[in-house]
Amino acid sequence: MPKPPPKREPDPMARVVDRLLAQLPGLHGGADPEPTSIRSSAVNIHTVSGGRRIERPSLIGLWGRAALGVTLGVMMTAWPYFRECGLPLFGYLSAVAAVVVAGGWIAVTAWKLQNPIAHILAIVLLFWGLILAGDELLPRTGYAAVQASWQCGQPDSGPTWMRWFAPPNA
Repeated sequence: MPKPPPKREPDPMARVVDRLLAQLPGLHGGADPEPTSIRSSAVNIHTVSGGRRIERPSLIGLWGRAALGVTLGVMMTAWPYFRECGLPLFGYLSAVAAVVVAGGWIAVTAWKLQNPIAHILAIVLLFWGLILAGDELLPRTGYAAVQASWQCGQPDSGPTWMRWFAPPNA
């Protein structure tokens, strides 16, 4: 004859866990509480509908990065130095890479902080950096009608370091 299964005794902690779960908001299909502001001595903390907390310094940091990134992106159009070939070209491309990295960094931060305006601005900055990079890279890789080279020609006279700053037709 088969042995009957043993009777399970209730877990003594199950009642405590159920009571604690019942105290959590939003588990019983109720609406999420409205966003609230908490005054603290250090910072203002705002909660959003998902229960996330956004501190004011985070938003200030986001918009500070956005302002610096946009300033760098705009100022790249007025690059005052020679950038046709050689070391100055690589310096310019490094600055363009900084625009692209800044756009990506701002986009990620804006996404985490759920700030759509800063996110759109960051994506525009990212694409602007890619356009600037393409403007210099495509002529040197053969994908443009105008051909350009990576290295400058040898100058007629002067020290070796002068070729980095000499115009290509010198």
